[in-house]
Amino acid sequence: MPPLKLKVMGMDFEQNSNKNSTTIRTIYNYTMGVLWSSVGLFFLVAEKFGYEIGLKNKVVEIFFGITALCYGLFRIYRGYKKH
Repeated sequence: MPPLKLKVMGMDFEQNSNKNSTTIRTIYNYTMGVLWSSVGLFFLVAEKFGYEIGLKNKVVEIFFGITALCYGLFRIYRGYKKH
């Protein structure tokens, strides 16, 4: 009977390990989503607040801002969906 109990304890440890890694991955997705979204918003509104990014082409700034914002929102969604 002891091997059965040991096996059950092993399964509990494995389930807790999977739950912990899922929680950490969710927090990571939320954090990276907020960071990427913030960078995207900064690129889109920096000029209005007097900051100059230094790129010569305004289209590149807008494209990168929109792309970073969309990627950040995707990361937040993915964190929400997995949790």
